[in-house]
Amino acid sequence: MDKYRKIADLIKGFGSTAAQMFFPATIKSVEGNTCTVTVGDLSISDVRLKATTTKTDNQVLLYPAIGSDVLVGSFSGDFGNLFLLSADVIDKIEITCNGQNFMSLFSQLLQALSKAQVITPTGAGSFDPGTIAMFKQIENLLKMIFK
Repeated sequence: MDKYRKIADLIKGFGSTAAQMFFPATIKSVEGNTCTVTVGDLSISDVRLKATTTKTDNQVLLYPAIGSDVLVGSFSGDFGNLFLLSADVIDKIEITCNGQNFMSLFSQLLQALSKAQVITPTGAGSFDPGTIAMFKQIENLLKMIFK
């Protein structure tokens, strides 16, 4: 029995219709904007992390954690057109607005602050090394959340 037939048989057990289907799965791996999920002993690759493949300058993309439970769906009933509807555990978040990536801009801001000259009554100076280290720590912590 081929993979798509196995998916169809599994879907019948979840009570989905032929036009729309939704079923629970577990994240096996994440590859760019797609992931591989498992349903029972079946591995399904190329599941999109968002509903469409349309390239956009405005998006919030949630990257599910490996091993997390997810809900997979298709509005057309096409098994080659699957996408994630939700995930129990999120590993990272990517925010892009008007073509600008949030984490990239925030990193640039912290780097600029680290190199900034501070004008005081006694003359020009820069941030002390402890403050610069704190900026780097904040950047590293944010990179654990944002992509």
